[in-house]
Amino acid sequence: MFIQGLLDRGSTGVLEKVMAFTEARHEVLANNISNIDTVGYRMQDLSVAQFDKSLSEAIARREKSGASAPLTLRSSRNLTWDSRGRLHATATEIDSDETNILFHDRNNRFVEKQMSEMSKNALRHQVVAALLKGKYDGISMAIRGRL
Repeated sequence: MFIQGLLDRGSTGVLEKVMAFTEARHEVLANNISNIDTVGYRMQDLSVAQFDKSLSEAIARREKSGASAPLTLRSSRNLTWDSRGRLHATATEIDSDETNILFHDRNNRFVEKQMSEMSKNALRHQVVAALLKGKYDGISMAIRGRL
């Protein structure tokens, strides 16, 4: 309980939430790419803007309540957080108006956009993973008593 309280006070909880989101989104984007030639398949995605808004609101609520308050994100239509703080994501279909392309097989594939989104998502994940590793390395050094 003490360790959990220590980790939840700073940015660790925020970084963990971002990692969970980027992991879920990466699965959705990879699924889009793997189904690029599937007849009738419609591309899906998780809303980054929706997640960022939910995260910002949770951070603001925690700042008002004090540093010891837990970071709780409110569930939305596509992103649900259970009582243990785990993410359950439901991807939504990308509107064909967004891509402006609908092929004769009713597929709205757009390979370049999917690869671009996957790269952006991977970069975000890598940055957050590096920051989180630094935090855990610092905690590990403190536990071992080294500076």
